[in-house]
Amino acid sequence: MDVEWRAPQAGDLDAWVGALQAIEAVDRTGEVLGRADLEEQLDLSYVNPSLDGRLAWAAGEVVAWGMAWSIPSSGQRRVFLDGAVVPSARGRGLGSELVRWQMARGAEVASAGNPTTPAWLEVSGSERDGARTELFRAFDFSPLRYYFEMRRPLTQVPEPRALDGDLAIRSYDFAFDDAARSAHNEAFRDHFAASELDAETWNRWVTGHHNFRADCSFVAFVGDDIVGYALNALHPDDWLGLGFKEGWTHQLGVRRPWRGRGIATSLLSATANAFSREGLDYAALDVDAENPSGALALYEGQGYRRDKTRVAWSYPLA
Repeated sequence: MDVEWRAPQAGDLDAWVGALQAIEAVDRTGEVLGRADLEEQLDLSYVNPSLDGRLAWAAGEVVAWGMAWSIPSSGQRRVFLDGAVVPSARGRGLGSELVRWQMARGAEVASAGNPTTPAWLEVSGSERDGARTELFRAFDFSPLRYYFEMRRPLTQVPEPRALDGDLAIRSYDFAFDDAARSAHNEAFRDHFAASELDAETWNRWVTGHHNFRADCSFVAFVGDDIVGYALNALHPDDWLGLGFKEGWTHQLGVRRPWRGRGIATSLLSATANAFSREGLDYAALDVDAENPSGALALYEGQGYRRDKTRVAWSYPLA
């Protein structure tokens, strides 16, 4: 193919979205990314589109895309490599060309961080995607982590159970934002590759994301202190391809001193009831298979069942 690679520009977004739609129509990941998703990522202060992104153009259309970027962290240099080739252009070496560029740019991104911290490049794909698996292995990536996508049906949802003592569940209010972010950073400090989310990242991709639903999200309090949270979103653009309607719990956590008191169970119950009132068919979330807090068993106990598995692959940097 006669292909031109160049950095994405503001006028490229519609063509980029068209490529994403062509990819999703075949790959069926269940995630439909649109113009707003691209704009939110490209507008982050720590993403430089002219350096961190590449689009491959052929005959006036985007046939491949890639990004290499990292959330700022004092404890690690974890660089995400995202991208794909449209189905009609696969098998012509574009994937390999893209990964070579991503690895080179990813190493540059990592070099800007603290050289004393661990550094690696990270790609991901479905465990069923043999082509990606072969490509990643060809570039010496190794499986790093397995993430389970899980769902529970909302056909029969019990009423939320009351919490004991001075614990209380409240609907989310944006006045909680700073305290909720602090609670999240504390709750996930003992998890794999945890990053302290700064205000910009939180406001862009968590409670400031265009699909976030405060009215379906909940916070657990003891007095005026946040001890747990369930932050939820609806992604209606995904539903047509899925064949059903679902809501997602993207952030669920309980601060360590308060674990074991049924807070996460109550937050999930409140979430399921909120989703049911919205007329949704399922509640969904994903979980690290090696989550140290026992989250997998908790979710299974609440009726969630594993649907898909995503594999994170890593390439260590010196």
